[in-house]
Amino acid sequence: MNSHLQKVFSQAYILGGSPCSGKSTIAEMLAAKYGFVYYKADDHDPEHMQRSLPDQQPILFKISKMSWEEVWSRPPSELLDDELAYYRERFPFILEDLGELELGKPLILEGAAFLPDLINQYPVNQENVVLMVPTMDFQLHYYQQRPWIQGILKECGDPQQAFDNWMRRDALFSQEVIRQAEMSGFRTILVDGSVEIQTQFQAIQKQFRLGDN
Repeated sequence: MNSHLQKVFSQAYILGGSPCSGKSTIAEMLAAKYGFVYYKADDHDPEHMQRSLPDQQPILFKISKMSWEEVWSRPPSELLDDELAYYRERFPFILEDLGELELGKPLILEGAAFLPDLINQYPVNQENVVLMVPTMDFQLHYYQQRPWIQGILKECGDPQQAFDNWMRRDALFSQEVIRQAEMSGFRTILVDGSVEIQTQFQAIQKQFRLGDN
């Protein structure tokens, strides 16, 4: 590992976990308050998929060519296997991105792509890592409010089944994140909607030893 990546991971604050848990909102709040450089993994997803090659990133390449119907008509267990492989194949692209970041300011790295098993290979500070995982009820409630979801589901032959497969896949992914976090010693926060976002923000500030706590 080069010295630049060592410094990135040793200094960075990392917000990982499952989709629809508030990671982006918290990361934006931290970046705004503390002037962090914010690396949002999802923003780089299209570029990484475009760069994928069938012999080097077979799952990433396969998914990049699939329709939404082809993606979400599959059983949740298969979707989970592909999602985990997808993040493993994407991670070298993410490392390339991180290798280009300047180190003059603190960094906040955010996204489901920062799986515990992947980041645990690097010199991360355990106190600088939080994995946010939603309950199924919270996930269902907030996914249904996202307008872009309907555009995806309309391209599926059975929108309700596609949505069910999607939600069950994410629930399985949450379980896997928790399992990996427990093995790696990283903190997991269960998001169920009972805590206001500002309170959640303050708790993560305290975990990261930021501000006047």
